[in-house]
Amino acid sequence: MKRFRNWRQRAIAALLVFLPGACMTACYDSGFGAPGETENTGPVSETIANIKNRYLGVPFVISSDISVRGTVTSSDAAENFYRTICIEEENAALEIMVGIDQLHNDYPVGCRVTLRLQGLTLAESRGVLQVGNPPEPGSGYDTDYIGSKAALDKVLLRDSETLQPIVPARMTIPELTTKRCGTLVRIDRLRYLPEEITAAAWAGYKQFTDEAGNSIYTYVRNYAAFAREEVPVEEVCLVGILQYDEAGEGRYILKLRDENDCIR
Repeated sequence: MKRFRNWRQRAIAALLVFLPGACMTACYDSGFGAPGETENTGPVSETIANIKNRYLGVPFVISSDISVRGTVTSSDAAENFYRTICIEEENAALEIMVGIDQLHNDYPVGCRVTLRLQGLTLAESRGVLQVGNPPEPGSGYDTDYIGSKAALDKVLLRDSETLQPIVPARMTIPELTTKRCGTLVRIDRLRYLPEEITAAAWAGYKQFTDEAGNSIYTYVRNYAAFAREEVPVEEVCLVGILQYDEAGEGRYILKLRDENDCIR
């Protein structure tokens, strides 16, 4: 992640991204309905893609009264996603640092939500655009959890009870780009490249390769419900939220939602 050397550069970066009056023109995906269509949400003043395209790599607090809309693509039911929600719209996504358990009950996969960004910190982690509370001094993290249901209800609103069908973008490894980070992706015809001869569990990072030898990794938390399940050695299709790890030569990662994201 790029860092700016002084406070002037940080201020300029923030102004370029969200200068009042410069980028507040109404723009929304008509596929999600016109502004005012639901009684609990106001007009959507920005798209996730526009925000991601203008993010300059420096975390900052959003002072403008803007909002975005998207569809929930992640689930914490199997506990591989911990207290966060990923939402997606038109091939762009962001992760909301919520800080509450059992989010899949109120915000299941396929539900549409509107997120009010004013007062939240915008950052990026593993290529994924991320929003949350400003971090505590000395935290070491770029964002903090929103932390309470009352605080969450002020910024995140569910638009309706209807769930939208979620179809992951079917891609090959060479087609992956960092702009797709945070979105739900499916990659077919992969095989696990085991580190040892013995059977391996899902916990941690696992390397998969396609027929051309291109690699992608999966990530599963040690505390996930399926962390101790065995990784299949036959050809599989993988679905997950795309991330990018800049360490070393860089690698793409699929963060699985549950064991059903590995299709045999």
